[in-house]
Amino acid sequence: MSGRRHKSRGAWGAAAAVLLALATLTSPANGASLQVVPTSLTLQARQNADGLWLSNTGSQPLHAQVRVYRWTQVDGEDRLEPTRDLTVSPPMLQVPAGERQLVRVIRLGPPPMGVEASYRLIVDELPVPASAPAEGSVAADGRAGKHAGLQFVLRYSLPVFLLPATPRAPGAAGPAETALQPDLQIRWVRTGEQTQVEVANDGPAHAQIEDLVLVNAAGERQTVRAGLAGYVLPGQRRRWNLPVTLHPSASAGGVFKARVNGEFTERTLLSREPAATTSGVPR
Repeated sequence: MSGRRHKSRGAWGAAAAVLLALATLTSPANGASLQVVPTSLTLQARQNADGLWLSNTGSQPLHAQVRVYRWTQVDGEDRLEPTRDLTVSPPMLQVPAGERQLVRVIRLGPPPMGVEASYRLIVDELPVPASAPAEGSVAADGRAGKHAGLQFVLRYSLPVFLLPATPRAPGAAGPAETALQPDLQIRWVRTGEQTQVEVANDGPAHAQIEDLVLVNAAGERQTVRAGLAGYVLPGQRRRWNLPVTLHPSASAGGVFKARVNGEFTERTLLSREPAATTSGVPR
């Protein structure tokens, strides 16, 4: 999803909510099945391009469209906007049954400076045109027709991260990019009658939060968010509603733990003082 800015920020905010959602499974009448690997990309500062594979595991050719957007967060909400920082090639493609196609993601400018930049690739399997010939008939190009009617397609939303050109500290081992880490802190936030937990990321790299739990003073674990909770981009914060069974008083003497960026080992999140607010993100 790339191109000139032709919608207002509000319109793009609404579009982002749609784009970040995964669509329903492919209709059996379609006969095509789209798979995309890998499910995320990271371009090093020295790297100008990378690629992903679109595979068709079905019995019919599939058509797909690939677009790229700048991904930011405002008050904890994801926003997608057109960008010219990256491009994809090819943006439109047809994948025969049982085959796969490489799509290249190309950086058009210099790498970011100091802080990681975030993007989203939106991969859509395109529906069969309404004018397609009926099942059993043969079109002029020799392809068999499909059933008319509603076609369900797949949509993938894949994160892409550009690592910055960060000078390595004297004596540091390994490439500079490996030193980039999120800097996470967590706290309770009360908004009227609603209590939430807020994770702030003051570091230069994103944080993918999974399996967020509270371990109280007695060592008992209470789940806050099971599985993938979401991403917190650099300099941003995200909030999640608490289970009704969880109360801030339960955190006394306890710690929050989560898996960050796919790490197998849990990470303890530093706690901030609870904040009282009526709306928005506290300053």
